[in-house]
Amino acid sequence: MSDQIKSLLHQYGDDILCSEEFQSAFGQTHHKCMTVAEHSLGVAVVCLHMSAILQKMHIPVQERSLTVAALCHDLGIMGRHEKYKNDFECFGKHPEDSLEVIRNMIGEDEYDDIIENSVRRHMWPLTPVPPKYHEGVMLTAADKISAVMERLGRSPARKLDLRKVRQGS
Repeated sequence: MSDQIKSLLHQYGDDILCSEEFQSAFGQTHHKCMTVAEHSLGVAVVCLHMSAILQKMHIPVQERSLTVAALCHDLGIMGRHEKYKNDFECFGKHPEDSLEVIRNMIGEDEYDDIIENSVRRHMWPLTPVPPKYHEGVMLTAADKISAVMERLGRSPARKLDLRKVRQGS
């Protein structure tokens, strides 16, 4: 992973990475082989790699919104076994719950339509409406790519110093 990716992750995500909500996400398993936090970091890394490629093709990307959406897209899953009756209900409802966490975490002034639409639609095609913005398409694809890589034991976040992230520094 490039230093540029790490720098962007911290530039746009440090407040989230240091938050109580994100730190608690290291305590909940996700995709049977990761934690919610580790998965979210992997998704953010894949998103920022995609962003670098698109920008080389002169396609602008709102990297701050993309990073916030990637780091927070599954935070609504926290407490899933108590909140949802089954996986199907979780698939449908956790994006909305994640949006509530984001609003509370970053505030309305920092919250934008790209973040909202990207997180709300990241479960497409399991949900019927696709993302509106290319950042949302990137998040949706990165979520699936990261999940597959995790199952293969190759998390995109594997080169991050998770001890530092876990300490909120």
